[in-house]
Amino acid sequence: MQIETRIGPPQLNGRGPTEERDERRTGYVFGGLTLVGIWLAVVFTSIFAPDMVTGSTQDHFPVALVVALLAGLAATRSVVRAFSHGLGGTSRWGVYALMVAGVWLAVTLVSIYTPVMITGSDPTRVPIAAIVAPIAGAILTGAITEIFSAIKR
Repeated sequence: MQIETRIGPPQLNGRGPTEERDERRTGYVFGGLTLVGIWLAVVFTSIFAPDMVTGSTQDHFPVALVVALLAGLAATRSVVRAFSHGLGGTSRWGVYALMVAGVWLAVTLVSIYTPVMITGSDPTRVPIAAIVAPIAGAILTGAITEIFSAIKR
């Protein structure tokens, strides 16, 4: 009876260092694509969403720009946290990225194409959807992150 001894680098969870490196690289790719999707939505929302118009001189204020930037920062924080802590495997990363990208596509479309509210004798135009949609997108991104983090195995 002969016993064979192998000496090599330690393996965690039955995976070698190259498999973990490939998994981390895949995570970086999906994380980067998710962030690109969020910030493209922020840029398009900021450019094409209607401005808030107030006063007798009809002053324009790009309220969508301010709100979308802040909501984009909050969503970026959620995505970075998700990919730094891991989601439980490469198969979940693609689903997570698609869900977040879908949320921000909806944010962009709602912000741009929803009609504005017009009030008063000096027509004040308030783009309520351009204010609410990015905030809702950031909240949904955080919720998706929490759900995927909770079901991590």
